[in-house]
Amino acid sequence: MREPIESQMLDALELFHYADRFRNNQFVMVLEQGVSLEKIMLDIRMLHAAHIKIVILYQADQQIGDYLNYWRQCGFDLYHEICKNPEQVANLFVNETVCAEGAIIGLDLVECVEAEPLTSQSLAIAEKLGADKIFFFGAQKGLTLEGKFLSHPLPAELELYLEQGKALNVSSSRLRLMVETTKSSGIEIIVLAGESGTLFEEIFTHRGSGTLLTEDYPNVIRHGRDGDLTDLLMLIKHEMQQGSILPVSEVEIAANIDSYFVYTVNEAIVASATLVDYGESAELAKFCTLPRYQGKGRARQLAVQMIETAAKLNKDYVFALSVNPKMWDFFIGLGFVETAREQMPNVWQNQYDFSRPSKAFKKVL
Repeated sequence: MREPIESQMLDALELFHYADRFRNNQFVMVLEQGVSLEKIMLDIRMLHAAHIKIVILYQADQQIGDYLNYWRQCGFDLYHEICKNPEQVANLFVNETVCAEGAIIGLDLVECVEAEPLTSQSLAIAEKLGADKIFFFGAQKGLTLEGKFLSHPLPAELELYLEQGKALNVSSSRLRLMVETTKSSGIEIIVLAGESGTLFEEIFTHRGSGTLLTEDYPNVIRHGRDGDLTDLLMLIKHEMQQGSILPVSEVEIAANIDSYFVYTVNEAIVASATLVDYGESAELAKFCTLPRYQGKGRARQLAVQMIETAAKLNKDYVFALSVNPKMWDFFIGLGFVETAREQMPNVWQNQYDFSRPSKAFKKVL
């Protein structure tokens, strides 16, 4: 069945939104041993089309084949050079025209005596180039702890795992290098599989793909504002498509922007919800969290702040509805009790679709 045109347009808007966000950023990509340059070609082309600056690093003794020649035939002229150290790489970028289309650099590590030479040299290069992100393409999806995938571990969490000798799927020396670099430089480090589509999913979609390592960014809850409209629409649209929340347009979001509470990490919106006024009561609605940031208590913090706000506004009670069983437990955990939907405010009942298999929850203030 063909996807509705509205969904196609929203997906395209998501792509353009993220492409515009990262326009002119500097990304460094590292091909670990055994990762084929060919497999991520289409992803690289997408970054190039979005005007993201690209530098690809690989160990010089690794065979990358004739794919560079093919790229050049396609009009994608990556500059290619072999370098022995980060200083040589940085010097290439003094002349901006040399790497206008992007560069692929083979690192000659024969004389390198550092532990984890490819990782350490690549991180040093990313710092010298002032990169915004560095991607390590390997054989696995990302970091795992005792077999469990880690999507967005904080530096403090990783340091604790290292201290406790937890079973991670990367060496402790390599992980320490990554943690130290992101804490000192602010560069985001992403570990992901060297497969077609993983880079695209990481950069151009809300889902993310691999493991994201960041410094301890400020976490802030605030009210929505006009500049948040597209971010909120992108965050909400996936829940709408899945039927978890009722559809809402960008115009409707704009008209009620002050009622939205957003959770930001380093100023990027990763979760949101809205507090809808019904006179003596208020509804907690439209909870959305980016997949990578779920399970960290952010939705709960939003809910607590909205409940406190409702109490300050002298509301008698707050209520919430959901078709998601996980959200039922979520509201009960916040002290709500299940109640009949017919007990909700008349104004709310007049516009609600009672055919939805939702449950209602209420909390007296």
